[in-house]
Amino acid sequence: MNIPPAAIPGRVLHLAQHFKLLSMLMKILVMRKINDINILRTFFSVTCLMTAAFFPTALFAQHNQDTVKSNLTSNGGDIGQQMFDYSRPGKYHQIFADLVGSWTFKGRRFPLNPDPSKAKFDLFGTHVWKPFAEGRCFTVDMTFGDSLHKMRIPIQNGKTKEVIGQGIAIEGYDNVKKKFVQVYITNHIGSDISFWEGSYDLTTRTITFDCKEELVPGLKDEIRELLIIVDKDHYTLEYYHKENKDYVKDTEVICTRIKGE
Repeated sequence: MNIPPAAIPGRVLHLAQHFKLLSMLMKILVMRKINDINILRTFFSVTCLMTAAFFPTALFAQHNQDTVKSNLTSNGGDIGQQMFDYSRPGKYHQIFADLVGSWTFKGRRFPLNPDPSKAKFDLFGTHVWKPFAEGRCFTVDMTFGDSLHKMRIPIQNGKTKEVIGQGIAIEGYDNVKKKFVQVYITNHIGSDISFWEGSYDLTTRTITFDCKEELVPGLKDEIRELLIIVDKDHYTLEYYHKENKDYVKDTEVICTRIKGE
């Protein structure tokens, strides 16, 4: 019986994909008659890591006997090492590493007053950057407002509630795609998880992230975020939405490091 992928729990499907990869690796090793002890150790290590990570929800699937050709590398004996090497943090991860710590921010929204000279800073809160996986990714915990300045959010049964705004972001750099990546959720509006990809301009020290959202069926929006590194104690976030073919500035957020953090 063929089960459509959508009907298979994500963790189980992920496991099946990993065992397929292991089967491919074994075939490569056998075909090349590889007996180098370091390569065999690498293969054994990868096998143990994958099995240990997914054993609680193990799925044993029977694969067909067609010849499988790996597109991971031209040298099958290097696959395990490449997996490690492509997972290492590098110079682009260091951009986020330099932001680790606690920050305060103030922001202003331009749609309320398009004249920048008259747009008031009516947003404020905090960002806390933390490293994860030895600097491979970074989490950002965000708060908006305080006990005296809350926002109204939707809750169950058609009701709303006033709370302090909260958000969580995961920032990183994908060594394979060669793209900056970000996922983002808040407790304000939206039941989705925003996925962003971006590139870095060394001259302006700016990461440009792009995202597509659909908060209401049929109401699609293209959003752009600029993360501008001013210096080690200051960075700015600028948000734009696309109108026709142009990006229009929505919000500007100025972030300052909390001394001693």
